[in-house]
Amino acid sequence: MLVVIAVANAQAPAPPQGQAPGPARGRGPGIQLPRQGFEATGQNPANYTPDEAAAVAVVKKWVETTNNHDLAAHMALIDDNIAFRGDPISPLWHGARAYCGSYGFVWNPTSVIKLDELYVVGGPSETLVLIKRTDINNPAGAGRDLNGYQVSLSVLARVKNGKITEWYDAPLNKVSAGALQGAGGPAPAAAQPARPPTPPNVPAACMSYPEGSVR
Repeated sequence: MLVVIAVANAQAPAPPQGQAPGPARGRGPGIQLPRQGFEATGQNPANYTPDEAAAVAVVKKWVETTNNHDLAAHMALIDDNIAFRGDPISPLWHGARAYCGSYGFVWNPTSVIKLDELYVVGGPSETLVLIKRTDINNPAGAGRDLNGYQVSLSVLARVKNGKITEWYDAPLNKVSAGALQGAGGPAPAAAQPARPPTPPNVPAACMSYPEGSVR
């Protein structure tokens, strides 16, 4: 019986999309890092369509203005009639004023967010940007609920004409009902009362923005 063993000219596997070849980009042999710090999805920014690239720029500016606490520049990215739910247990709200009041990171100088991962898909009409981010709610020892506690969230943002028209957060950490109540949110089992046109406790700095309307 004749046995033939064929040895193919093996080639090293190509690096995942969005990564550079070779170990030089990592901290040790064989370790490779994404080209962009938040591109852990492996999506290659070089392959973005123009609409996708524009939407990613909006979301990156959304993060930047949040951490710079630049309210005016941040709200310039928000559609007047934005639909949003800042937490899965929160009611659906509409309007830039309600958004401004709900998204406290931009006017709270002690809280920041970090962009961890990003994926974008879309076209000329509108684009969806999916991100994973980490919220850092006040410095440790601040004497407030969730102070210093890092909260991971998945986020869906819909971008159209350079504006964020929809924004939905979904925390990935397990947070107790008591913590949610202490942070200003209702317990999951709490009944949702009829909503006023504007959420309660909207800062004065937000009152100049439009209330918006249900589309």
